Amino acid sequence: MLERFLEQQPAVTATLLDKKLRKGASDIHALTESDLSTAEQIVSLLAPLKAVTMLMCEEKQPTVSVIAPLRTKLLTHFECAPDDTPLIKDMKRVMAEDLRERYVDEEPFLLRAAALDPRFKKLPFLSDERRNQTFECIAEEAVQLKEQRNESEAQDQKTPPHAQMCDVWETKTMEEKPPVSKKTKVLDDLFGDSFSTEDQSFRKKTSKELANDEIRKYRDIASLSLGGKVLEWWKAHQAEFPLLADLAKTYLCIPGTSVPSERVFSTAGDIVRSERSVLSAEHVDQLIFLKKNLSRSTIESIKL
Repeated sequence: MLERFLEQQPAVTATLLDKKLRKGASDIHALTESDLSTAEQIVSLLAPLKAVTMLMCEEKQPTVSVIAPLRTKLLTHFECAPDDTPLIKDMKRVMAEDLRERYVDEEPFLLRAAALDPRFKKLPFLSDERRNQTFECIAEEAVQLKEQRNESEAQDQKTPPHAQMCDVWETKTMEEKPPVSKKTKVLDDLFGDSFSTEDQSFRKKTSKELANDEIRKYRDIASLSLGGKVLEWWKAHQAEFPLLADLAKTYLCIPGTSVPSERVFSTAGDIVRSERSVLSAEHVDQLIFLKKNLSRSTIESIKL
């Protein structure tokens, strides 16, 4: 509102000087030069808040991962400067105090979400200790997620009875070992303590080691540009970082605000009107789904 007024302020001032408007009016109250200067400072102070609001309302990109970086950026913006007026200092102090109390309990979760966003994975606003701690938590979660999925797959793939009988037969067959020759026994006595058929350099890594390797490689590669597509990036690098990609799906699917759900209600209000009151509930659901998920390019391809 203030930004719009400052844009139209010359026209407002010219209108107030019109004799027809001033006729019969003893006094017309207008903003002073000091008021206009204060309004400009307030607009400058609130400009980042407006930009953050517009960014958080976006639906095509994950928004939960940008909360921690944006919060840090706003707190830095609210730091008092030597040339600030008393009013601006008071506004910055109140806003900073209110923002510091928000997301305190959710901060570890938000930091992990930001770390899984290839745009902010460097976490420059954190100390080295907290940055390493965040990635350690991510490694632990990735391992837990992998183990849970392995257990679920094992339960889904239970061995049928006939396969169990085959396993028993194979076990009995393996138990019947061939007789050991005299030469083999001599070799076992000489080299048995130091000989192994397994190559230790090619042993299978644990899930924890695999997760740490992925994190080390993930942190070393270049960050995604701020205008890049996060979900498309993970789709392209899913084979390179399988554990982190699965974990990123569980984090980056979470909306950062309630705006998308509120827009669904607005869409429903646009569809269900008095002129269309005979629509069935099933058709309403289908129309809302198409409105929110059918892109313009898809519509054009259907027409062709």
